Amino acid sequence: MRAVRTNVMLPADLLKEIDRVAGARRRSALLIEAAHERLARLRFDRAATRAFGAWKDRAHPELRTDTDLARYLTHIRASTTARIRRRAGRG
Repeated sequence: MRAVRTNVMLPADLLKEIDRVAGARRRSALLIEAAHERLARLRFDRAATRAFGAWKDRAHPELRTDTDLARYLTHIRASTTARIRRRAGRG
Protein backbone atom coordinates (compact mmCIF):
# COMPACT_ATOMS: atom_id res chain seq x y z
CA MET A 1 0.00 0.00 0.00
CA ARG A 2 1.37 3.38 -0.99
CA ALA A 3 1.72 5.84 1.87
CA VAL A 4 0.72 9.49 1.50
CA ARG A 5 2.08 12.21 3.73
CA THR A 6 -0.53 14.23 5.58
CA ASN A 7 -0.68 16.69 8.44
CA VAL A 8 -2.86 15.92 11.43
CA MET A 9 -3.45 18.14 14.43
CA LEU A 10 -3.20 16.27 17.74
CA PRO A 11 -3.47 17.55 21.29
CA ALA A 12 0.02 17.88 22.78
CA ASP A 13 -0.76 15.54 25.68
CA LEU A 14 -1.97 12.83 23.27
CA LEU A 15 1.17 13.11 21.16
CA LYS A 16 3.31 12.90 24.29
CA GLU A 17 1.47 9.71 25.34
CA ILE A 18 1.85 8.20 21.86
CA ASP A 19 5.58 8.91 21.94
CA ARG A 20 5.87 7.47 25.45
CA VAL A 21 4.07 4.25 24.52
CA ALA A 22 5.15 3.67 20.92
CA GLY A 23 8.23 5.84 20.59
CA ALA A 24 8.59 8.92 18.40
CA ARG A 25 9.93 6.77 15.53
CA ARG A 26 6.80 4.57 15.64
CA ARG A 27 4.09 7.27 15.68
CA SER A 28 2.82 6.53 12.20
CA ALA A 29 2.60 2.79 12.83
CA LEU A 30 0.58 3.34 15.99
CA LEU A 31 -1.76 5.84 14.33
CA ILE A 32 -2.26 3.53 11.32
CA GLU A 33 -3.10 0.61 13.59
CA ALA A 34 -5.47 2.74 15.68
CA ALA A 35 -7.22 4.05 12.56
CA HIS A 36 -7.66 0.53 11.14
CA GLU A 37 -9.11 -0.72 14.43
CA ARG A 38 -11.50 2.21 14.73
CA LEU A 39 -12.66 1.89 11.13
CA ALA A 40 -13.31 -1.83 11.63
CA ARG A 41 -15.45 -1.05 14.71
CA LEU A 42 -17.38 1.62 12.79
CA ARG A 43 -18.02 -0.76 9.87
CA PHE A 44 -19.19 -3.45 12.29
CA ASP A 45 -21.49 -1.02 14.10
CA ARG A 46 -23.03 0.09 10.81
CA ALA A 47 -23.55 -3.50 9.68
CA ALA A 48 -25.08 -4.45 13.04
CA THR A 49 -27.42 -1.47 12.86
CA ARG A 50 -28.54 -2.40 9.34
CA ALA A 51 -29.04 -6.04 10.35
CA PHE A 52 -30.98 -5.22 13.51
CA GLY A 53 -34.28 -7.08 13.51
CA ALA A 54 -33.25 -9.52 10.76
CA TRP A 55 -33.24 -12.45 13.20
CA LYS A 56 -36.68 -13.78 13.96
CA ASP A 57 -37.01 -16.24 16.85
CA ARG A 58 -39.98 -17.91 15.22
CA ALA A 59 -37.79 -18.80 12.23
CA HIS A 60 -35.30 -20.62 14.49
CA PRO A 61 -37.23 -22.58 17.14
CA GLU A 62 -34.30 -25.01 17.42
CA LEU A 63 -32.18 -22.21 18.98
CA ARG A 64 -34.58 -20.94 21.61
CA THR A 65 -32.66 -21.82 24.79
CA ASP A 66 -29.02 -21.60 25.85
CA THR A 67 -28.89 -25.41 25.78
CA ASP A 68 -30.18 -25.43 22.19
CA LEU A 69 -27.56 -22.88 21.19
CA ALA A 70 -24.75 -24.80 22.92
CA ARG A 71 -25.79 -27.99 21.10
CA TYR A 72 -25.82 -26.17 17.77
CA LEU A 73 -22.40 -24.60 18.35
CA THR A 74 -20.91 -27.96 19.38
CA HIS A 75 -22.23 -29.49 16.14
CA ILE A 76 -20.92 -26.63 13.96
CA ARG A 77 -17.51 -26.65 15.62
CA ALA A 78 -17.20 -30.43 15.27
CA SER A 79 -18.09 -30.32 11.58
CA THR A 80 -15.62 -27.48 11.00
CA THR A 81 -12.85 -29.40 12.80
CA ALA A 82 -13.60 -32.51 10.73
CA ARG A 83 -13.49 -30.49 7.49
CA ILE A 84 -10.15 -28.93 8.43
CA ARG A 85 -8.68 -32.33 9.28
CA ARG A 86 -9.89 -33.76 5.96
CA ARG A 87 -8.28 -30.91 4.07
CA ALA A 88 -5.07 -31.37 6.01
CA GLY A 89 -5.15 -35.10 5.21
CA ARG A 90 -5.50 -36.15 8.82
CA GLY A 91 -8.90 -37.65 8.90
